[in-house]
Amino acid sequence: MTTSQAKEAARSQNELEAIAAYARRRSGIVFWSRFYRSPFWLLFFVALWAWIINAVNTIPNYSRAFNYVKDGVQLTIFIAVVGYAAALVLGLILGIIRARPPQPPPTGSPIQRWLGSAIYVVLYNLATFYVEFMRGIPSLVFVLLAGFVIVPALRDLVNTSIVPLLNQLIALFPNTEPLPNLTLRAVDPATGITALAMIYAAYLSEVFRAGIQGVPKGQVEAARSLGMTRWQVMRLIVIPQAVRAILPPLGNDFIAIIKDTSLLTILGVNEITQLSRKWVGTSFAYPETYGVLSMIYLTLTIVGSLIVQFIERQLRTHER
Repeated sequence: MTTSQAKEAARSQNELEAIAAYARRRSGIVFWSRFYRSPFWLLFFVALWAWIINAVNTIPNYSRAFNYVKDGVQLTIFIAVVGYAAALVLGLILGIIRARPPQPPPTGSPIQRWLGSAIYVVLYNLATFYVEFMRGIPSLVFVLLAGFVIVPALRDLVNTSIVPLLNQLIALFPNTEPLPNLTLRAVDPATGITALAMIYAAYLSEVFRAGIQGVPKGQVEAARSLGMTRWQVMRLIVIPQAVRAILPPLGNDFIAIIKDTSLLTILGVNEITQLSRKWVGTSFAYPETYGVLSMIYLTLTIVGSLIVQFIERQLRTHER
């Protein structure tokens, strides 16, 4: 086929596609396709929101419950965002370590290669133990473990070892106040952030591992043949492609961590669930308080879900 014939065929194909698109618009196919794909489920939530908002504005029990519980919304969002960010960093590190099972170096390799391989074996097994341990116990149990065992142990270690050493260094400078002891307790938000970050790092590491292993090996080999280092291959080739593939499960875990902030009520952290429990204990307004609490969680999770869907659409548009 000559060049002119190819251009004529392409022009004819474009004309046929334009005619077909016009016919679909005239027949209403596009309208009905969009109609059937419309998120009608949001109408049910809009109706619930409208009812709750009306109840908060007109019914005293709902109004008092909302005014008491809303003070914990900012803390709940803060714990979820910071905990998830820390879990992303730790989970990515664990995922990179677990994405490549350890293998012995080739025969005749230098001692540095064998030493590096031995260190990697230790790191791989430590990462695997951490992931399996965190995934093998209930989240509520680990929240208790973090609040009453791990965090107090770290606090005592810092107060007995690190703070005195730093104070000795600070004493060398005149007119400098010594550092106070760390007073971190189970009820502090930092404890809850630590617990949720350690829990979700294990789950996110498996997501990252699956995404990294899903990148074709041929791309990695091609990048290595061009002289790129392992870090450059991971940073420029593997991780960008893996993130696009694993964005939906990452978004699901972010929504899940918003809901799991409610587990911190067992430590006494003043997030919205704990405040709801306190209000119920004094007012005994169970339907009103827990109805308001449910709608706050639904609002947070649905907004988070819509943000994740928007990011996914933007990535698909960019890829096209």
